[in-house]
Amino acid sequence: MWLALLIYGLIFTFGLVSLQNAYLALLERLFGWSSRHLQELRRANEREELKSLGDGWTLNPRVAEQQKQKNVRQRRKKQMQTPAKSQLCQQMEQCCDMISEGMALVLEDDVTTRFVSAPLPAGEWNLLTRDLSVHIGHLSWRLRVVWLLGLLFRYTLLAPLRTATSLSCLLLVPATTGLIGLLCKLRCNQRVGKWLLRQCLCMTASFVPIMRRYHNLEHRPTKGICVCNHTNPLDVLILMCDVQYSLTGQRHDGILGVFQSSLSRVSPHMWFNRREPGEREALGDALRQHTQSPDKPPILLFPEGTCINNTAVMQFKKGSFAVSDVVYPMAIRYDRRYGEAYWDSTRYSMFRYMLMLVSSWCLSCDIWYLPPIFREPNESPIRFASRVKAAIAAQAGIEDLPWDGNLKRCSPFRDWL
Repeated sequence: MWLALLIYGLIFTFGLVSLQNAYLALLERLFGWSSRHLQELRRANEREELKSLGDGWTLNPRVAEQQKQKNVRQRRKKQMQTPAKSQLCQQMEQCCDMISEGMALVLEDDVTTRFVSAPLPAGEWNLLTRDLSVHIGHLSWRLRVVWLLGLLFRYTLLAPLRTATSLSCLLLVPATTGLIGLLCKLRCNQRVGKWLLRQCLCMTASFVPIMRRYHNLEHRPTKGICVCNHTNPLDVLILMCDVQYSLTGQRHDGILGVFQSSLSRVSPHMWFNRREPGEREALGDALRQHTQSPDKPPILLFPEGTCINNTAVMQFKKGSFAVSDVVYPMAIRYDRRYGEAYWDSTRYSMFRYMLMLVSSWCLSCDIWYLPPIFREPNESPIRFASRVKAAIAAQAGIEDLPWDGNLKRCSPFRDWL
């Protein structure tokens, strides 16, 4: 029986990987075609606009630079002919310049943009726009037909199929974890229980679907405290498809609460209420005891304390780095072309986020295991956390910011100004 299950699992895994690779290759070709077509449309629109402006405008860079210098000389000549301005007018102009620069800094800050969905790279379109009126404007009939076919494909085939399979996982995971909890009570069946849990989680991730690529497997953690950047609750599912962890995090209700109680039957997890100071202090003691036990799985922590849109790593809380002198970092980076992975919990409920997820193309991500990082002599937990954060940001190719991610839950302009 176990041999049959093993053969079935291998066939299912390799067949699914081949199908996912073919699906991603098809999407790559589709996105490349749409991007090239958009660039051709933009160039054609620019030519028409320049043609309508007259002979003084051109696409030739050399001629355009000469025209620009000529306009500058004419503007300077006109300024010399105008009467001298009063001192009050000059001061007012300086004030207006400073105000405009300050407003530009407020609009282009590096913090609040991390709490909303990040835009796609310039010149690319993944055909996921629900409303064309808020997109580029003029589109050719070919792009409109391809967008409409993709919309029908995602909402009439992918979304219902994924919704049905995801709902079945809500029943499959609690039932499977209950069975695994019984098996794990017998030491001889602990490996079987862990293997069943991993297969159940991999099947759940495939139903969403989530395309996963793991790198640097030689640094895969087996003990201690593991830290990772945080984008959405599915980070836990992605990481546990490869390694079994003990989880810590905010206690939730609803769908997330069902999964938390189900996972607690299999391995020791630590859920707490972030707003209760007593529970946070007790969590530190529980983490110390857990790291000192050699027979317990590694602990998975998200030190940012909230979800960030995967364009930066924000401030790590020092509590995770005060209980151990060594941590095992991991980095996750999502490819936004296939679907938006960021969960904006201040705008969308978990149910609505899952509906948006199943109606997208897929989720595609890369996971890197980094070598363990040790605390240096006389190094404070804050500096230790900053050093680990910088290593994760460098590996994922995203920005390293010193700001607290909990700014998402308050309005800095309303509370500070």
